[in-house]
Amino acid sequence: MTEPSSHSVLVLGAGLAGLTTAYHLHRQGYRITLLDHADWLDGFRTDASQLAPIVLGCHHETRRILCALGGEWPSEADRTIPLGFRLPNGRIFPYQPARLPGALQWMMSLFSFHGLSWQDRWRLFSHVEQIWEQAQTLPADLENRTADEWLTATGQSHEARERIWDPLVQWLTGNALARLSAATFVHLLSTVFLRDASDARLTLLAGSIDHRFIIPMKQTLHRAHVRIVSLAHRPTLRFGQTGVSEVRLHDDTRLRADRYVIALSYQNLLQLLPERLLTRYAYFAQITELKSLSEIVIQLTGPTMKQRPRLLLQSGRPFHQITSTSLGSGEIEYRLSAVGNELIELNKDQVVDAALTEICELFSETARKEVTVRSVFREHHAALSLMPGVVRLRPIQQSPIQNLLVAGAWTDTGWPTNLESALVSARRCAELITDHSA
Repeated sequence: MTEPSSHSVLVLGAGLAGLTTAYHLHRQGYRITLLDHADWLDGFRTDASQLAPIVLGCHHETRRILCALGGEWPSEADRTIPLGFRLPNGRIFPYQPARLPGALQWMMSLFSFHGLSWQDRWRLFSHVEQIWEQAQTLPADLENRTADEWLTATGQSHEARERIWDPLVQWLTGNALARLSAATFVHLLSTVFLRDASDARLTLLAGSIDHRFIIPMKQTLHRAHVRIVSLAHRPTLRFGQTGVSEVRLHDDTRLRADRYVIALSYQNLLQLLPERLLTRYAYFAQITELKSLSEIVIQLTGPTMKQRPRLLLQSGRPFHQITSTSLGSGEIEYRLSAVGNELIELNKDQVVDAALTEICELFSETARKEVTVRSVFREHHAALSLMPGVVRLRPIQQSPIQNLLVAGAWTDTGWPTNLESALVSARRCAELITDHSA
């Protein structure tokens, strides 16, 4: 049996959220033990094998962690990437944030963006301006309405919602406009587009989640002699009258700590909890109502063409987004993805055929035989359904069990289920523990 020591923390899950929590606590002098299991995954595009994502300028926690791990932001291999919208007629409209202070940058960016009709741009500007001037207020029931309903009420046309707003929120949240909470939509777009121009700047990170985050964190923790235990069997959480009493391993080893952090997917968390906690606490019972969305991602490479790296968001197409970047080998890499649509039901050959058709149609000078398929990946927990009412289901970091905290991209961080959300949840867990110990 391992007895608890002063300032000891036991973290269940050595994925991105668990390692980041341990990383923060280690720097504060805590004694950390991490438990890992082959079946435990973070999910929501934060697992080790996932490619590092496109980071927005407003993803401040991601930038802080990258700087702390590597000391350089962005790295030489990272690329600034422009955002564009591809309409059903094939026309591409770039979005460029204007380099002006505060609200001026958003106004100029909006008025220079021709993906929206002049009427849609003016209606949106007028609506936001009235809110700024307090002539109007945002409806109190935004969390009970869909983003599509709210945009319709503000005067956005069907074409604007279908061709611009739906592809945008599909990329930002993984959710279709018709099913996304209006409150989530308004909060996210305000965060990304209504502040500094740099908040909407896109940086494509090179490498994978493993390469950029997990390996450097593990190296740091190993140098600090932080214990990471790989388990062949799932452990058991034991609860006493005042909280978690211990974690019991398959060989009957008992681990104890002052505080416990579960840094797993919500499915893995539910497997660890006894039934009585689900019936006693709404905090845990509500987690059972969360739903995940599936994603399919295909990577291709093709011959070099004279084009800049870019992110294209699409409407009325099988794939919601296409990212193209130049490789050191002189080739172009394409990454096509779609969340929650009919592609999920197709077999690999059908998905490959759809992707090749998309690339050859978009880049007419590219022949099918010149394109190589690198990978086809299906992620069943790529995004969290953020339909109206879901915000109340996402738990905060502090559970009703005083010495038990929860980390993960799916928790209540104010972000969709992405890399930033996972890292924010880890920092909040660490801050709660350090504040409690102070």
